[in-house]
Amino acid sequence: MGHARSYNVYYQSIRKDKLNQIFHNTKQLLLRIELLTNTNEHIPRNGNSKERRKYEQNIVSWMEDSVASTCASCCKSFGLSRRKHHCRLHGSVICNQCSQFLSFSIARCIIDSNISSTSTTNSLAIQQLINLKSVTLSTIINDESNEDYLRICMSCAQCLHNYHHQMCFKNIPKDEIFHHYEKIVQAQNEYNHFHPTYLAIIDSLLSGDTKYQIVDAQRAYRQLNVHYDKIDSISKHIAALADKCLNINENDTTSKNRYATICRNIRTYSVQVLQNFSISTKRIPSEDDIKKAQDEKKRLDNERMTRTILTIPGINLNSLEISEKLEPFIQQYHQVTQFLEQAKSAGRDDEVRLLESNLKELAQAMSIIHQN
Repeated sequence: MGHARSYNVYYQSIRKDKLNQIFHNTKQLLLRIELLTNTNEHIPRNGNSKERRKYEQNIVSWMEDSVASTCASCCKSFGLSRRKHHCRLHGSVICNQCSQFLSFSIARCIIDSNISSTSTTNSLAIQQLINLKSVTLSTIINDESNEDYLRICMSCAQCLHNYHHQMCFKNIPKDEIFHHYEKIVQAQNEYNHFHPTYLAIIDSLLSGDTKYQIVDAQRAYRQLNVHYDKIDSISKHIAALADKCLNINENDTTSKNRYATICRNIRTYSVQVLQNFSISTKRIPSEDDIKKAQDEKKRLDNERMTRTILTIPGINLNSLEISEKLEPFIQQYHQVTQFLEQAKSAGRDDEVRLLESNLKELAQAMSIIHQN
């Protein structure tokens, strides 16, 4: 095996920048469409070409004709047979073959997110934008509706088509398995959120700490088990839907097979998640295990306290056993000793002198208690 390098972070950064650029460009196009398709009486119509062109240029800056020698889309040179036109949304110079006419009604339908995706106008917008076919000028003139149009380039048309497709996709009714899968993901997130708390309780019990009791561990395990059973039961229900194939035509074999595969894959994924949960979840220790852990912790604390007493001047361990009044002072003395070592290693001289003074005061106090 050679050296492996992950480009995931680099890919995500590039993708994020690209999505931000697409989002900005799309919002800019929608804003321009809203201004250009406004039917206010003070806004000139397409019939008044000079006033209309001046109005359009105030909204979108047009590229100078003298600067553009080739079409911005196909890169072919302009001439007598290839005239120059301007995209009303982008301002670039394009030829007739690389342009398309977008009607005001379809444009308003695209920018209006409240219109249902099943409406007739929406269907017409989808059809025309997907085909990306140029509408000839004669067709517009002979159009019985006598509706206004915008000349746009293929790049803007594709951008509008992608946006319209996303809006229509949001309005598509979700299948039953989608709602069930969302519940599985929610249960998995709740399990992952509470799982570290359960592990912390178990580790605390096994370390002999008295912060938690075995009842706390049992309560936390029951909460985890609720999410565990929820994932198991919902995934089984989804797997059972593989044979039913609801809302799918009986003659559509391809869609039925794909639907069944999705249901089975969700069940397989859920089983893997449950297996990982079972492996990573520690069992609740018994009362005997907790008692042994507490006894071991007490023994280690006594050994640590004994080692600390040996370093305290004025106290003879052999002459007197550790009293209950002396234990808090010894524990505090041990903590100050650890802080003193950290301060010395870090080179904090002022803190070292302060901690040494605290140790002397604690030693004097313990000596008085020891003598009494």
